[in-house]
Amino acid sequence: MHEYADVIVIGAGTTGTSAAWHLARAGASVRLLDKGAIACGSSGASPGIVRAYYADLALSHLAAQGVRAYRDWQQHYPGACGYQRTGFLTGIPEHAQAATQANVAHLQAVGAALEWLCTEQMRERVPDLSTDGLAGAVYEPDAGYCDPRLTARSFAAGASAMGAVIEEGRAARRIVRQAGRVIGVQTDSGFIASGRVINAAGPWAAALAAECSAPLPIHATRHCVGIVEVCGTDQPMPGYCDRDAGFYLRPDSPGIYFIGSLSGAEGVPIDPDAFDRTFSDTQVLAYRDRAAQRLTRLLGAQPIGRRVSFFDDTPDGNPLLGPDPRAPGLMVAAGLSGHGFKFAPLFGQAIAQWVLTGEMPAAMAPFAPQRFID
Repeated sequence: MHEYADVIVIGAGTTGTSAAWHLARAGASVRLLDKGAIACGSSGASPGIVRAYYADLALSHLAAQGVRAYRDWQQHYPGACGYQRTGFLTGIPEHAQAATQANVAHLQAVGAALEWLCTEQMRERVPDLSTDGLAGAVYEPDAGYCDPRLTARSFAAGASAMGAVIEEGRAARRIVRQAGRVIGVQTDSGFIASGRVINAAGPWAAALAAECSAPLPIHATRHCVGIVEVCGTDQPMPGYCDRDAGFYLRPDSPGIYFIGSLSGAEGVPIDPDAFDRTFSDTQVLAYRDRAAQRLTRLLGAQPIGRRVSFFDDTPDGNPLLGPDPRAPGLMVAAGLSGHGFKFAPLFGQAIAQWVLTGEMPAAMAPFAPQRFID
């Protein structure tokens, strides 16, 4: 006799575990599968930044809701997410000032907690920040960071407490269709029948989709974060990103900073099952030196760690979230392009709504798979 579930979720990162929790809370029988462990992929290596401002307003609208979800976590979700409020600055070059200020005004009008700062106001908040070439910054007081592993485990434990079956170490081999419709998942230890399958398998989502004749334009790219410690006294500062300077940064415990790259040239395509996971102190120092051109406190900071993982990217850099019209019963929640953690609570809500009603929230329309389907 085959196993059965109302819904099968493939992938136990923050998106998959969020989906499992929201579905179980709604009363569905859920099987959550992962070939490894909870948050063993890109979720577990994420720096966990939660912030709202993007040049793409669709992302900003959704990310603002994500910030509120993590800030108010204990009012809505199980366990803990490790939210730490630091604030966040997004440096804006002079050529983008007008468009950015228009976006800020639009987002403020719909309730987003952010403001425009001129360069003098930026230096008041961060005295050692060089503002050469910048017109100002977008400041978000409620932004910060969380612990993605803790978040995923909290969702998974909450889902399990409501009856979901969490199967770590059970790999999904194939999404099975019959007469066009999804009928379940073949795993490495048998078949599970279900009329609803959520493909939240990160970069592995593409292979599963291709196997059931619904290919997706998802590819994996290597992503590294260097961790450094500042010597001597250090003044608190918000997180910071600067696309033209090619880096982002978030503070951790006093004197410790996570630094990542925003250079597209460093996002090298990889096989997520076999790629170089080394990141030397010399490479960490190169990230530090790039960021130190903006923040003099980082001069002389020493490497103390690194995280090497991957993004599951799409051609336009936006997530894929929505039912796949080529395979009734199949929901795609992958190709998150580095944004997945910020949106995990909202994606879980949207997936549960689709399973229960057959409809997606209107806010998710920009991320529908149809945009890549001929």
